[in-house]
Amino acid sequence: MSAERKILVVPAQQSGRVLQQLRLPHPRTGAPASYYADVEGEVLLEAATVDMSGRRSWLGDGWVSADGSASLLTPIDPLFVYLALITTMSMDSGDDEWKYVDVDSLRLETNDTMDAVSVTVLLSMSTVRTRALNALCDVRDVSSDMQVAKIDSAKVLAWLKRKCDPSRFPKALETSVVDAAVAVSAELAAQARQREMALLVSEYLSQHWTTRLFAEFGGFAQVSESEQLLVKRVQAVAFDSPDSYVQGVASPNAGSKLAVKQE
Repeated sequence: MSAERKILVVPAQQSGRVLQQLRLPHPRTGAPASYYADVEGEVLLEAATVDMSGRRSWLGDGWVSADGSASLLTPIDPLFVYLALITTMSMDSGDDEWKYVDVDSLRLETNDTMDAVSVTVLLSMSTVRTRALNALCDVRDVSSDMQVAKIDSAKVLAWLKRKCDPSRFPKALETSVVDAAVAVSAELAAQARQREMALLVSEYLSQHWTTRLFAEFGGFAQVSESEQLLVKRVQAVAFDSPDSYVQGVASPNAGSKLAVKQE
């Protein structure tokens, strides 16, 4: 009996690459989510499934799949995953107090949201690991083969603020939220644009970091007080709610590998 065929839509850069499926917690919700790692290129891809089961089918060269679903793989900055994992490990008794932890001990973790194989693959991407620890943590070398780290809040917030660079603002929101703010004042438009970027970034943050990120921008008080602007945003992004797509479900053997080609 042949194995069920899975359709993946991948970025051109990963065409022909070997991808390894991982099961890791979503950075915002903590719920189990499916990712694919291009280990050689040190790229992490997030999987979102377009469920067309029972409505569409796939027809290929000599094969037919009754399930017309497909998984869309899009790049995600793996530092968001690192931040979520190390935050959970490193948080001490206080709300913003942190303890040093052995990041390698994550390799031993297998639970409902992730497995040790997936974490081992993530940690094996050495350039990503170094970038994550330098950007997010205070790191100490205990010995030649043991390194401990704890969250450095100042580093994390500086990194998140760089992620909120208004020059990355999506064009799709320019004609709704920002245009409405421009009609009021240039200052409100600038704050609206910055707030939208913070909201987009917060889709990959726990409530702990979302609260602190918004505080760094003063809570966007002017935008929050504009009822017209808030209505515009709801209309603009209703289609992009996390509830509007289905996260890919990891297979039981999350360590399996497959080669993908761009058709």
